[in-house]
Amino acid sequence: MRHHPVPDPHHSTTQLRWEEVHRRSRVLRRIIDSGRIDFDDLETRAVFADRDELVRALFQQWATLIGASVDLALEVGEVTNASETLCSAHRAALRRAPELYRLVTEEATTPLGARLLEHENLRLAYAVGLATPGTSTHDAATQVAELLASVARPGMRRKPSWLRVAGDWLRGREPETNDVQALLS
Repeated sequence: MRHHPVPDPHHSTTQLRWEEVHRRSRVLRRIIDSGRIDFDDLETRAVFADRDELVRALFQQWATLIGASVDLALEVGEVTNASETLCSAHRAALRRAPELYRLVTEEATTPLGARLLEHENLRLAYAVGLATPGTSTHDAATQVAELLASVARPGMRRKPSWLRVAGDWLRGREPETNDVQALLS
């Protein structure tokens, strides 16, 4: 259940909404910067009704960033090949927000994340001209997913701070392990 601020007679409804937008942005930024979703955090629970809402917000952040990168690549890019345009835009978005992309790809293994990612890949396919009316939506989304998978990714996630490690230890959480496959990708 989302908690709404108690109306203050000195604040207008618009002011309260803007404060909520800013608070939501701060929480999203903190989650993206940490590189992990901690839905046990009280402020996160106060801003997002459930984990699905948080995941949707993260995917929306990524969709906005990659969409803007595609638009810029189409406007000022010298590449006329749709695949290269998409890969160039993806590289630009990765440079801008590697932690966000890691969160999105981690969540893409869930049913909600897979649906959101397929929808975004389809949107990207149409944006750069890889898909046209009559193209199978699944084929177009798969083609984009394969293209984006071929783009080199930034290095592994940053090592957690000592404060994060100490907090996890106090909460009884196990440290995240990196299996061999994750180290090679």
